[in-house]
Amino acid sequence: MSRSGASAQPRKYDILVWGATSFTGSRLVEYLALNAPAGTKIAIGGRNQAKIEEVRAELAAKHPDAPVGIRAMDILVGDSMDGARMREIAAEARVVASTVGPYAVYGEQLVRACVAEGAHYCDITAEMPWVRGLHRELNDAAVRNNVHIAPMCGFDCIPADLGCFMLAKYARSEFHEPLLHVKGSIVGIRGGVSGGTLATLANQLGIEARRFWTRLFSARRAAAATTTTATATATATATATATGAATEDREGPPTNGRETGRWPIHYDRTLKRWQTFWIMSIVNVMTANWAGRVLNYGPAFSYAETMTVRSLAQAVVYGLGWVYGAALMLFAPTRSLLYALRIIPRPGEGPSEAFMRRGYFSLHLEALSETETFYGKVSASSDPGYQETVKYLAESALCLALDRSSSSSSFRPGIYPPSVIMGDALLARLRARGCQFDVGRAPIPARLVAADKKTA
Repeated sequence: MSRSGASAQPRKYDILVWGATSFTGSRLVEYLALNAPAGTKIAIGGRNQAKIEEVRAELAAKHPDAPVGIRAMDILVGDSMDGARMREIAAEARVVASTVGPYAVYGEQLVRACVAEGAHYCDITAEMPWVRGLHRELNDAAVRNNVHIAPMCGFDCIPADLGCFMLAKYARSEFHEPLLHVKGSIVGIRGGVSGGTLATLANQLGIEARRFWTRLFSARRAAAATTTTATATATATATATATGAATEDREGPPTNGRETGRWPIHYDRTLKRWQTFWIMSIVNVMTANWAGRVLNYGPAFSYAETMTVRSLAQAVVYGLGWVYGAALMLFAPTRSLLYALRIIPRPGEGPSEAFMRRGYFSLHLEALSETETFYGKVSASSDPGYQETVKYLAESALCLALDRSSSSSSFRPGIYPPSVIMGDALLARLRARGCQFDVGRAPIPARLVAADKKTA
């Protein structure tokens, strides 16, 4: 039996960190212990009791006086593939924050359990096909049960998603106009990557490759069978599906992240710098466009995203490099070779603390309404893939756990991007934690704390 009205159900824990032994999960536990209000009830969970106890002991020794006592955190153990156990665990928490990926492999049962048991949920996935399937199958049940399921609460896709949300509100309040288009440019970035992230990427690439070839072969079979006008129409529909151009559910995620009307390699006249393909633009574009449709930023709102480089030659090299690297990660033999040569980290491994402290990112946003051009800036002074991602996920979990009853902002139940689920409440939390989300009529400089983080 499903539980409706999640907020009405008494829960033993405010937040459960699922995947506490992962590279990101242990840092999420640490962040919550240091930054959650005293008295917040936090549990930590995963599949290996001994490893979770080890993480808890290490963090407790490191932070004996944390506002939220780490030694007092209960441990919940379960197999992510065990649906019944996931329901037992979800029933004990108001919010589940998951770092266990690949989510398409290990996240399905937990999300189902949260929807059924009335627990809110957030994660750091960038696996849009998986999210699309969840929305299609579980969104109606989540809305009925007043459950908030917020995937993509990490570096992909908080900056682009909340950045566009911020710009849409500015266009309405300042110009009384809809937001028509936003062009995002990563103008500076330094960060590491963990083995877990790469494993998720490899799984995602495999899914997308199988999806592409399945659709392509379906279109070709339909084309071969074309003998009448009726079948020709069916062929056109199949071809549109293969290219991602089929009609989409307005409430659901887009079927592709391809940008139209502009080649990824181009010269930006505002920044006066060359632009190239940015690997995370695929999911960021889909997420921002999805939120724009649901929240009605403007008619045919669109988002595009690239990365700034110094020259045309560098733009070409970077663009080809992303494609080449993705190809190496796609196939198991080449991926194993990269692991063996220590070129990439294995799951559970990641960058050093010193490297992460030197990280940063800066996202320049150029926005168009019906009559105005204006600008946004999203930036941070630590590693975007880990320290900022941990901050984004932790604050999302705290927002869902603590702000829904006290905030005047509207929270929307269902399975949607973070801006749709939490909107103003999450934006306010991140600004209060030092994250730059600024908007104005002229390009905005990044607020970075270290002198060597020179960026536009």
